[in-house]
Amino acid sequence: MAEEVKPVEPPVAAATEVEPTKTEKVESPTPDQPVVETAAPAPAPKVEESAAAAPKAEETPAEEALPELTNAQWGTISPNLAAIYRRLPEILERGKHGEVYGVQLIHVVDSTEPAFGTLLILQKFLRANNDNVERASDQLAATLAWRNEKKPLESLTTEHDRSAYEGLGYVQVLPETGEVLTWNIYGAVKDYKKTFGNLDSFLSWRVALMEAAISKLDLANATKPIPDFNKGADPYQISQIHDYLNVSFLRMDPDAKAASKATIAVFRDFYPEMLNRKFFVNVPLIMGWLYKATTLVLPEVTVKKFRVLSYGKDLAAELGDAVPEVYGGKGVKDVKDLGDPVRLTAAPAAETETEAPAPTATQETAAAPVAAPIAAAPVAAAPVPDA
Repeated sequence: MAEEVKPVEPPVAAATEVEPTKTEKVESPTPDQPVVETAAPAPAPKVEESAAAAPKAEETPAEEALPELTNAQWGTISPNLAAIYRRLPEILERGKHGEVYGVQLIHVVDSTEPAFGTLLILQKFLRANNDNVERASDQLAATLAWRNEKKPLESLTTEHDRSAYEGLGYVQVLPETGEVLTWNIYGAVKDYKKTFGNLDSFLSWRVALMEAAISKLDLANATKPIPDFNKGADPYQISQIHDYLNVSFLRMDPDAKAASKATIAVFRDFYPEMLNRKFFVNVPLIMGWLYKATTLVLPEVTVKKFRVLSYGKDLAAELGDAVPEVYGGKGVKDVKDLGDPVRLTAAPAAETETEAPAPTATQETAAAPVAAPIAAAPVAAAPVPDA
């Protein structure tokens, strides 16, 4: 028997099932109103299609790798040394000069093999600035500008006032080690006003003494590389001896103080990485104790470079037998026997001695005048040691 099919009521229009929103009112159509069919919204494009339709961003070309710098004599060139070498054209333009310590800085466009001497100077400035390329570049540019203005190499051929600077400074090269020394003899100052009163004149002489010592390093013909920062000692440095024999530490001449301060600034700014060791000799014991107290607050690297000796003869134990005999060595008898490293004006001509006429009888019987007492030589005031 067939199952009875019940009539199905037509569904209520979908429009009446939608609850009107606040912004839209939906009404069911009346018989008098035609039903308007709205087209269904277009489906959202697929992600793949939208990505394909969007314009493509321009691709940035990869930065071209810089060619590696090489120098067979130098060995591996560190990234920072290569970086400052590539800045050299700009540095030379800023400084308007190309020579440092007798070495001509060279940069050849498109060359990948820097000159050995150029690397030597650049490495010195990098080490002096803790391997900071920016600071090293600035100091080198400033040094070039200073050398362009002051022309320190010319100070070696300039005659300096003998009466002001004779006996104050010497240069020595130790034969066994090749170590270069500069001797600063403060007790030899005869007239503080003449020696330190003209600051420009004093600086010209002091710079000449430094350049004379640097010339002994012969950097232009060097063959041994300088190690990278914190990788070893710089073999091209100078040791200084400051002798305070017959110098008073109780007072400070203002001209000497100003000259010393200016010298320190010049050496700090324009002669970086040049100091190996510094010896203070013939220093009174009390000053030695004071120095030892100050070492507690000085940087370790500075303390390692300074030595204070109360007796000059102790210097031979530090530097060897080649130092002068007055410093305990077996070299020349006195430091002045090393000769003047800086050109000085001609010595005054000695007065010609003439034979005195024989005294007359009247003169013989005349009472001889009492000789005036000879004044003791003044003790020099201690200047501040230069850097």
